[in-house]
Amino acid sequence: MADDGKTPPVPPDPASPQPGPDRKPNPAAARGPSSPGGAAPPPGGPVRPPGSVQGAPPPGTGGPRVDAPRGTPPAVARPSTSTPVPGALRPDPTRPQPGPVGGPAATPVPSTPRGDPSRPAAPSQPKASSQPSGAPQARSPTAPTSPRNEVLSPLPGETLKEFENLQELAKASSLDLDPELEKAVGFTHFDTSSSEDNLITVLTTRGDLHKLASQTLVRVKSREDNRTYLGVVVRGPFSEPDAIAANSTMAVGVVVQGKKLTYTFDYHGRADIELLGEEVGDKLEPPVLRPRPKSPVFLLDDKESSRVLGLGGNMCLGLVAGYARMEARLDPQDKSILPRHTGIIGTTGGGKSTTVATLIHHAQAEGIATVVFDVEGEYTHVDQPTNHAAMLAALKRRGRNPEGVKDLHIHHLAGRDSRNPGHENLHRFSLSFSSLSPYAISEILGMTEAQEERFHKAYDVTKLLLEDFKIFPRNEQEREQVLEVDEHSTGFPRMTLLHLLDVVEAYIYSLGSEGKEEGRSKSRSARGRSTSSEDSEKEEESEDAESTRRGPRLQSEFRHKPYLVMSRVREQSSKSEVSWKALMGRLQNLRRLKVFDVEDAPGVDYRELLTPGRVSVIDLSDTDSPQHSNLVIADILRGLQETQEARYQAAHEQKQSITPVLIIIEEAHEFLSASRFSKMRVLFEQVARIAKRGRKRWLGLVFVTQLPQHLPDEVLGLLNNFIIHKITDSSVISRMRKTVGGIDESLWNRVPRLAPGQALMSFSNFARPLMVAVDPAPVKRLLVD
Repeated sequence: MADDGKTPPVPPDPASPQPGPDRKPNPAAARGPSSPGGAAPPPGGPVRPPGSVQGAPPPGTGGPRVDAPRGTPPAVARPSTSTPVPGALRPDPTRPQPGPVGGPAATPVPSTPRGDPSRPAAPSQPKASSQPSGAPQARSPTAPTSPRNEVLSPLPGETLKEFENLQELAKASSLDLDPELEKAVGFTHFDTSSSEDNLITVLTTRGDLHKLASQTLVRVKSREDNRTYLGVVVRGPFSEPDAIAANSTMAVGVVVQGKKLTYTFDYHGRADIELLGEEVGDKLEPPVLRPRPKSPVFLLDDKESSRVLGLGGNMCLGLVAGYARMEARLDPQDKSILPRHTGIIGTTGGGKSTTVATLIHHAQAEGIATVVFDVEGEYTHVDQPTNHAAMLAALKRRGRNPEGVKDLHIHHLAGRDSRNPGHENLHRFSLSFSSLSPYAISEILGMTEAQEERFHKAYDVTKLLLEDFKIFPRNEQEREQVLEVDEHSTGFPRMTLLHLLDVVEAYIYSLGSEGKEEGRSKSRSARGRSTSSEDSEKEEESEDAESTRRGPRLQSEFRHKPYLVMSRVREQSSKSEVSWKALMGRLQNLRRLKVFDVEDAPGVDYRELLTPGRVSVIDLSDTDSPQHSNLVIADILRGLQETQEARYQAAHEQKQSITPVLIIIEEAHEFLSASRFSKMRVLFEQVARIAKRGRKRWLGLVFVTQLPQHLPDEVLGLLNNFIIHKITDSSVISRMRKTVGGIDESLWNRVPRLAPGQALMSFSNFARPLMVAVDPAPVKRLLVD
């Protein structure tokens, strides 16, 4: 019987009954207590240890056992040298043990010191005649040579030799490595059923994993079909274990127990590459095939990457993510970039203002005339170097110095203050009412349909009175000019807000009780009036004197002939005194601003604004409401567009270059709101006209907003370039995905987690959108609470 570390077996008692030729073994004893259908052991009997041979008694017990064949001598049990299994059943050798069922108890084994069990006496040999010839010999199991719970065992010699041969073969192969493959950072993987078009999986070694950083450009050489591709890392790199699955129990356990275990499984890198195209000669064409498996992948250096991405130019916007020194640059003199208009969007604190300040500084350095509509006064100190500690530290890391722009001019409305009142180039200006389109005025003021109808009626009557009073037109040339006036883009020449207010006042008077009575008396006296011109003039003078005492209170030149004003009003009769008074209220609000046609505050000199290399800040920080700011923006935009148009025509005739112009509009969602877009068609058409013509006239628009969801789709459709800072609203990101094309999902997924100063940039000269760390602004910017 095999030794399993328990007390040595006890030799059979010679006095106990032995199986003879005519006696069969006890079936219950043969099965043992755990045999199916076997009888339960007698009280106090041993229980068979788990894993022991069925029918064999536990070692050292003398309990039930299988009887050997008739005449077979019992096997001699050898003492055990192994350590007993902890917890195993171990009978007391000093006490009598039960024998076979129905038989006498076994003879107890004398007690010996621990670790030195007594050797049992040799059993008596049966006579040779008692053993039949050919009877099988009963053998006890062979004792194991090592503990049963041992896990590790030495490798066989043959297996170890095979590993040594493989090692020598690997060394020999490394000596003959292709020199080109030494520069490879990975190899393309096999495709699977989940593979996507234009995406290739690349595997790399643990040592080269850091080289496949996100947004890194690579070249894939498919040697099998002799094709070469360019691609960019869009996902990863990820780390995957070599020998086991990443989610296996062993891998998880090693990582979880990182404090106790220094060992980790060896791993490799995996990254997904988006193919930019196939290199065919000097061109990059859309790929029609995929690189074959195990195609080597190589990195592009910064110089070649910059060329492929189209990052050439003098204007640096920042550092490209994934590269240590590659800068995102563009050519400020290229008409296909800035004049195609730009949107700078992102939540508060994402870095939009720093980006705008950096753009202002670079544009001024490149000789671009820059006009900024500053609704908060943030950029009224950009002629001074920054003193912000974090900005100074960032500039030092980039190896740059703080400095302000060299030619700053600040313009503010008459009657309003500037956030930099002591600046040497501070200009007061007023608006010209005659330059504003009547349709744009009604849209910006948010007039109701009834108010808008009466506004345009009063505007038409005012034009007739201007001609009656010889204000405009005064000659034949000006009469021809009247025919060319487009009131959807500009107003009527020489008309003022006071002229219009006088006409509205006349309408309110005519609809009142006093005015109605006066109208009836005028009609009665008209029937008996003499026909002589001299008498008519006298009657008109008398009526004017009477109207002055009793009629409407006029304030413009119209006050000299109130009868003529009332005559024009009665010719264009109207109703609803309430609507006229509501219109008067809106126009009076404009008048109280004191920004229209102020005598000691001239209008904006647009030629000065378009001086090369000048930064002109329109300070609107003290304006009462967005409506009033929008009137200023609409008027100046129109003036800039007309002036640039004239300069373009002159430069084209003289075959000269034209000064580039960049117009930056802060809080653009207040200027062109999606909620009021249906009622602002004329204003949008004016902006759209500037946007379309500006591409050829070198007039670029930059819309800055923290609420892009409030910008109409029609406005976003005018933009070709985008600088997208952090956006946390998923609905806004979803909308921007539909507007801005060519940005892969991995870049959009980063937008909600962008740090301040980081931005996703998409410009018309870039081969693909890039994640960029925007350069710090060297100019001073006022912080807004």
